Amino acid sequence: MRKYIFILLPVAAVIACSFFLLTTLDRKVNDLFLRSIPTLTEDPSVLLIKIDDTAIDGVGMLFPWPRDIMADAILFLREMGADSVLFDLNYVDKSAVKVDPDYVQKELPGYLDYGFKQIDDTTAQVMDAFAAHQIGAADAPSYKKQMIETNKSVRDSLNASISYVTRDLDAYFAKTLRFFGKSYLTITMVTPADIGKGQTYDMSKNDQGWLEANIALKNVTAKHDTRTPVQIGVYPAISLLLKNTHGAGFVNAPIDADGFQRRVYLLNIFNERYYGQFTFTPLLEKLGNPSIEVTNSFITLKNATVKNVKKDIRIPRAEDGSMLVKWPKKQFVDYNSLGAWLLIGNNENEKTFVKNLQSMNDSGIFSYWDKENTPLDIYNNAKYIKERLLENTSAEEGVSFETYLSYRNDFIKASDLLLNGPYETKILASLDASDTESRNLVTNLFTQSRKQFTVLLKLREQVKSKAAGAFCIIGVDATSMTDKGLTTFQESFPNVGLHATIANMILSGEFLDDAPAFISILIALILSISLGFIIKRFDTKRSMLVGLGALALSVLSLLVFFMLTRKYIGVVVPFASVTVTFLSLSSINFLQTIREKSFLRSAFSRYLSPAVINEIIADPSKLNLGGEKREMTAIFTDIKGFSTISEKLDPTDLVNLLNLYLTEMSNIVMDNRGTIDKYEGDAIIAFFGAPIYMAEHAVLACRTAIRMKQAEINLNRRITDENLSPFPIFTRIGINTGDMIVGNMGTPNKMDYTIMGHAVNLAARLEEVNKQYNTRGILLSEFTRKQIGSEFLIRRLDRVRVVGINTAIRLYELIMQISDANSELVSLTERWEKAIDLYEGQKFTEARDIFADIALKDALDTVVPLYITRCDDFIRNPPPDEWDGVFNLTQK
Repeated sequence: MRKYIFILLPVAAVIACSFFLLTTLDRKVNDLFLRSIPTLTEDPSVLLIKIDDTAIDGVGMLFPWPRDIMADAILFLREMGADSVLFDLNYVDKSAVKVDPDYVQKELPGYLDYGFKQIDDTTAQVMDAFAAHQIGAADAPSYKKQMIETNKSVRDSLNASISYVTRDLDAYFAKTLRFFGKSYLTITMVTPADIGKGQTYDMSKNDQGWLEANIALKNVTAKHDTRTPVQIGVYPAISLLLKNTHGAGFVNAPIDADGFQRRVYLLNIFNERYYGQFTFTPLLEKLGNPSIEVTNSFITLKNATVKNVKKDIRIPRAEDGSMLVKWPKKQFVDYNSLGAWLLIGNNENEKTFVKNLQSMNDSGIFSYWDKENTPLDIYNNAKYIKERLLENTSAEEGVSFETYLSYRNDFIKASDLLLNGPYETKILASLDASDTESRNLVTNLFTQSRKQFTVLLKLREQVKSKAAGAFCIIGVDATSMTDKGLTTFQESFPNVGLHATIANMILSGEFLDDAPAFISILIALILSISLGFIIKRFDTKRSMLVGLGALALSVLSLLVFFMLTRKYIGVVVPFASVTVTFLSLSSINFLQTIREKSFLRSAFSRYLSPAVINEIIADPSKLNLGGEKREMTAIFTDIKGFSTISEKLDPTDLVNLLNLYLTEMSNIVMDNRGTIDKYEGDAIIAFFGAPIYMAEHAVLACRTAIRMKQAEINLNRRITDENLSPFPIFTRIGINTGDMIVGNMGTPNKMDYTIMGHAVNLAARLEEVNKQYNTRGILLSEFTRKQIGSEFLIRRLDRVRVVGINTAIRLYELIMQISDANSELVSLTERWEKAIDLYEGQKFTEARDIFADIALKDALDTVVPLYITRCDDFIRNPPPDEWDGVFNLTQK
């Protein structure tokens, strides 16, 4: 048996190492290999439209926005020459009808005045002509017909304007999608995993026949295709929107076990019909609608048109039937993109500019206009054409998109002539030098309009330079959004970037592929057995050199192959097999055992507490994924206005400030036997009650919060003395107690000792709710309040439903420990409780009196003004008798 050990050990090593095929190690090696090849070639026509922080701040409301905002944005995008628009946004629910009071008060009167003015002018012209004997009775029928046609045109225009008083946002969005032309929405393929094994999905709610006729791909030829995933249903966007688009594609994207996005399926099958991926479907249109040939190895686009050249595009399919993603070697911020606020901001700026034009018209300035139509006339004509197009008026009626563009261009030219031509000088010259009021009015109107027009031109140029002819993909890139993932080159990557990458891969013809697992195993056998024969013949020194050479060969040869062919052959099994063979035959198992224990302590000491590390070393099974359900208390902290502070400091000073703050606050947590889960920027997430359970976890969390606020005072003194920050630090803290899952979460190769669950989410929400009540900084849930006894000075606030959590809970503000409170503050807290009872009993006048008295006596009470205002509101407008006192918080 011993004489064959040099064969048996390599074979055993290969068999053992083959289990690495079940892990994500090869995918991580593949990530490294990607760095060795040129980056993806990007087509300048592929453009991301980012709904980022700037857009959300500019709109001034949380996302998702009312649908007319993006509807108006893509109208402008179409005007700027965009070819296609893809919405990587879910539109699966209907919107409510929107009443626009601003439109009713500010815009509609102008449309009415303009329409009636047209009728008046036409009537006056006819009557003046009769009075001057320029026309006679014989001409009456012709002029009658002309007046009727004018009135009809005005009536149609006014009907369209009035229709916008109450706007069905879905209907309006649908019209803009149809108006744009090549617009695309998402669908979601329903997988067996979505609803459970053996279950069926009810498609009766959806128009399956229409989906198969209009969304499913029509020109697909399958040849022994067994790798395309077969799904059990289609979950589309709402019918009104979907049926007004050019098409749709599915957004299902598999995530590897380690959380990374490395692959995407271009095709799915439902009811024996092929459906295209969200980017793939519109790309087919861009490529001239080539026929599609599907085999297990390739998806071939036959006679595709790429930059006016017809050719076949062969897309390799990985072993699971997916397309491997070749990510560009850069961060998302460097992708070809355009901020959505440029579109939305342009529309807002244009509205303001048109209002100024209306003011010019009302002030008589246009009486000096010596052309046929004023800029305002041309703008309204363009708007009329747009409204007719949105109503799907046919080209035979003389209404077309080209007509609309012509009017829009004329509007810009006329506005430029008005503002930069001789008109301001001419008007001022005609006014009496002593008429200061009129001269100032003219000057101010021209100055303001000129500024707005300059911005308008700049925005149009910025958008047009990128959007003309572009394949536009709209998606979210805001810090508050969760639609993010992991890629080879970036953590927290906005997932909309996947679609741009897919488009660029197909347009450039740059693809990746992988090889079957058996090839990796075969290479491992050849290398390991060869190494066994060589080591048997060599001494220790030469065996070491040969072993190292074999390890290098197992990696470098496959790397060179990948660089030449873009086809990845699994490296881990050959490399691991050679390594195990080498170590086994070199008899270093004992040293390997020592290294494993050292590795455990070294690796985990960076992110786990010593207590957890000791538990893992004592019981290695704790490295397994999973956790236990345990009642604990979670605490979330965040610094008020930290983004503003960040903007004022250079990176080095910011890091120093943050390290100072986190060190101080983290020490307080650990002094109270808490465990720090993670840091998210300036935020600290910690919990009490694990890994070592302690019955007083809620009390410890509250003591920690109070000590944090006390430490904040000293910290701010130091910050002021040393000029570390332009503003003092104010920490908001949310605390909640409840059942949580605690343990190792993640993947077998990447895990964290962390907490999760509904109770954790509620603690996070409470931290955010502090700012809505303007508290002194600490909010508790009723669940924590029940467990902390009478050690603390606490006052009751509302019962609320926080964002994302339907159950109403009672809020409590933690002020300080009773032992530190003076008698006056205790007395005011007792009076507060009485006021809250009166307030919730709808005795708002009596409650207000107490709240007002508290406000007078405690100038530091930042919550009481809110309740005074509410009492005033309820005194004027009492709530219904069935009012339960629960407030639904609609923002974080």
